[in-house]
Amino acid sequence: MAKECSMSFQQRSLFQQGFQRFSPEELKQLEWGLRFTPAACSLIAAYGLYTQQPYILFAVAALGIWAFFLPAAHPMDLIYNHLVRPLFGAVKLPENPFQRRLACLSAGLMNIAAGSLFIFNMPIAATVVGVSLLFLQAIVIFTHFCTLSWMYEGVMRLVGKWQQPIEMSQAQNYLSGGAKLIDVRSQNEFAKDSLVGAINLPLEDLEHLVDEFKQGICLLFCNSGTRSHIASEKLKRHGINDIYNLGDINRAKEIVAASA
Repeated sequence: MAKECSMSFQQRSLFQQGFQRFSPEELKQLEWGLRFTPAACSLIAAYGLYTQQPYILFAVAALGIWAFFLPAAHPMDLIYNHLVRPLFGAVKLPENPFQRRLACLSAGLMNIAAGSLFIFNMPIAATVVGVSLLFLQAIVIFTHFCTLSWMYEGVMRLVGKWQQPIEMSQAQNYLSGGAKLIDVRSQNEFAKDSLVGAINLPLEDLEHLVDEFKQGICLLFCNSGTRSHIASEKLKRHGINDIYNLGDINRAKEIVAASA
């Protein structure tokens, strides 16, 4: 029997951090590796904070700022990929998406602030800033939930630029023109409930089904719109551009009903 392909809270948090082209199974494989860099940086920063050595904090800040400008070159990511990962046979960490790099930059700036406060003989203020950062990083390490990525998503939603599904009127026109309706959920979910005329091409099998999307316009949907967004991003990386995300299954049902 086919397995379910729902996303855990941690996987959704990684999606929010910008890892939006990875399937739930791929995100599951990345979960532990993506903890390494924030954990390593937090340990170094905690030591600098405890010993009140500002230049250690500045050094950690430099790592975060470096990572912001070079997505695939965070020193801690490189250490993990080349030294730690082979010991456990884990998957290689990909380059960091913008949201995660933005968090690295923010952490770097906070470490600069804490280090500067130590230099200006304001240890209490420095400790407050440093401990606040360590608290936020601890949340990321244990849950992958990033406060800054959450705020970024909120702003993007506010301005209408976050994971926007296709407009309903445009989707209806495509359906009237013979576009294919694709359910990217698991076979189990598809068997329980789907749309009349929909084809089931599960996200977890997408790499083996790329050719199915090359003929004509395809409209994708899933339970919440997350997996269909991931599928559309993955297919576009294969050079397939006539792919559109309908969003969640209820929205897809509305579009199909209006097109009937």
